[in-house]
Amino acid sequence: MRATWLATVLALALLGASPPIAPGEPGEQVDTHAIAAVTQYVTALSHNDYASAYALLTSAQQHYFGNVNNFASNARATQYAIHKFEIVSALPHDQVVEITVSQQATFVNAATGAVVSGAVKEPYFALLENGAWRVKQLYQPWKSYAPNITGSAQGIAITVHRIEFYDKRIQIDCTIRNGSTTPAQVLPLGKSVLDDGAAKVPALNDATFPLNDLGFFEGLRLLPGHQASGYINFPVARKKDQEQTLTMTVAPAIFDGAEQPFGVVVGPIHLKTL
Repeated sequence: MRATWLATVLALALLGASPPIAPGEPGEQVDTHAIAAVTQYVTALSHNDYASAYALLTSAQQHYFGNVNNFASNARATQYAIHKFEIVSALPHDQVVEITVSQQATFVNAATGAVVSGAVKEPYFALLENGAWRVKQLYQPWKSYAPNITGSAQGIAITVHRIEFYDKRIQIDCTIRNGSTTPAQVLPLGKSVLDDGAAKVPALNDATFPLNDLGFFEGLRLLPGHQASGYINFPVARKKDQEQTLTMTVAPAIFDGAEQPFGVVVGPIHLKTL
């Protein structure tokens, strides 16, 4: 019955008709136009139709991403693909409806480079804006890159898989591997810096989780042939949607029995505007 009702909602929405008001929680009702907006949005994403999905975003979200290419770069960087989805719940909050969508999706595992599949439940938000329902997602970077570039020093190799830009920070997803014959200690948040050509910005190193990676915050002990994946955040004062070159130095690292720590440089990484 629920699936039939949702199919009716989508069909009516595509025809421009007004679907009925559906029951939400006890005593509440959900405007089915809100559900239709999210359904159309996720459908567009599943077809890689990023222009149509972008057009359904709230004006604030469109301003956040800046353009369709920035918006699309997040899915492209992770190769995230939605193969099947269904709406499992809709919870109204005045002019906002929280809609949970269950997805069967595939994406690239950054640590291994392999395409993996899984079931993902994700909340989407429909907001009433100028009389029309628009869509918002939370915690998304406004643009992403997948450089897959590696730097190494003394047998410690670091591969940058993704670079994700947020309003006040840049997050770098990376894997650190010990290719030497000696165990090593690495503190990725200790003295790491990101050089953008104008300044060398220290990594965020606060005990704030999940903003900071817990494993990288505590430090890594890597045996020979072992690796660990995580992320490092660097604060930024403002968004800069322009071509730029970044160089990351991860430090300190030190081998068992050694007297001096060292750093590993990754880059320069050239990032063009999208």
